[in-house]
Amino acid sequence: MRALFKQLYRYTHCRALRHNENFWPHLAIKRAPEGHVERFVWKRKKINIKPLSVSSSNAGCDFTIVATGPSIKELDFSGLQKTVFIGVNGAYVLSDVVKFSYYIIVDRDFIKERVDIVEKIISDRELELFITAHCLNDVLNRLGMHNLLCKISIIEDVSYRIYEEKVSPEHYATVYGQQKELTIYASEYQSGFSWDIRKGIFDAGTVAYWALQISVFLGAKRIFLAGVDMNNFSAPRFYENNENKQPSFLEENFSKLIEPAFYNASKDLEKKGVKVYNLSLNSGLSETIFEKATPDEIFKKG
Repeated sequence: MRALFKQLYRYTHCRALRHNENFWPHLAIKRAPEGHVERFVWKRKKINIKPLSVSSSNAGCDFTIVATGPSIKELDFSGLQKTVFIGVNGAYVLSDVVKFSYYIIVDRDFIKERVDIVEKIISDRELELFITAHCLNDVLNRLGMHNLLCKISIIEDVSYRIYEEKVSPEHYATVYGQQKELTIYASEYQSGFSWDIRKGIFDAGTVAYWALQISVFLGAKRIFLAGVDMNNFSAPRFYENNENKQPSFLEENFSKLIEPAFYNASKDLEKKGVKVYNLSLNSGLSETIFEKATPDEIFKKG
């Protein structure tokens, strides 16, 4: 039946809407005036979601984005405990060391391969999970509604908004150029930065870039990047080993997409008074992008 619906959708909708084929007719949404999803109905059952307009504000707070590079094993989190923690993918393995307030899942392969970690994330009642509709659909199909105990907020890639036509990067300026909440970076592989994630989020090839935009939206004044190594790409993530290592596309995207996006964002963040530190001292993101420092060095500065 699922295959039948997919074929019917393809025959009745244009190619630019193809990214919605797994939703129809099982998913219905309602958008708020600001543009984000505020109502989410899955297989005729309403899923309680937290609209982005009412996501908790942490204006002026320090945020620590916990990514999954191997350097995490060397980081002492004791000096960061007063920061707001926002985790991505398998970083939840550290939940006995840090208390995550927010979490982000945008990788469908992560859900497929590490459903054991995903189950723990969605069972955390204290957590607000930012997740795409595609990923939430996968989670619901695999784990069901009864396991969904965390708070849920729907986020969207600016290229793939639900039930709207795909916007390719080369068309960002045309479609989004007049929206003051979105900054478009003109380069060979176009990207941008979202100052209001209700309008969508720029992907730039890594979930850490999503986390940066979400942290700014939530009110972060200083942001600390943990485990954003961007080097030694063949090494397992800190929670993996050589036997269960998932594929990574960071290396092929780094020079052409990831590095330029972070570089451009760093200049805009500096202008807006948002300071970002990279706690991965050997990160492939150079100091021309974000200052590298240890937590001790940062907090001595005040």
